[in-house]
Amino acid sequence: MKRYMWVVPAVALLVAALFMLPHRFAAQGAGGNNGGGSIKSDALPDVTLAKMSNGVVFFTAAINADASVANCWGCDRSHTLQPEGPGTYQVAFYKDVQANYGFARWVQVDTLQEDSILNVSCTTADRAGDPKAVWVECFDNSTGEPKDTSFFLFVSGQGLVLK
Repeated sequence: MKRYMWVVPAVALLVAALFMLPHRFAAQGAGGNNGGGSIKSDALPDVTLAKMSNGVVFFTAAINADASVANCWGCDRSHTLQPEGPGTYQVAFYKDVQANYGFARWVQVDTLQEDSILNVSCTTADRAGDPKAVWVECFDNSTGEPKDTSFFLFVSGQGLVLK
């Protein structure tokens, strides 16, 4: 009996591998990138950033739905505005906050006012033509239409060497 004891761990390992195999292929998925599928070859090329964010939050801004600044740390209130109608915001800061220089930005929709945030989401991008500003666009997820909403914007960066 002792000479066959090596079979027990080998069979257990084989069963575990066979159990995990379908999960691995399901996670890779055929489409989209959430499951690890491939991107079409005609997609935009990869971007290489000059610096990477280390996650230290340097700037914050609480913005009301009308683009007025509720409060902020390091933001330029006079250049924070709603430039192109509903759901669009420019949040300005006193330093260059472009992604290429290691700044990561994320936005959290919040009820700074008496408004509903149900089905509302926002996204951020570099502000074209203004390296010291972040472009924020907010949408009603149920209709896809732009939506005015209040939000918090966080900007993290790479060390204190700011351009």
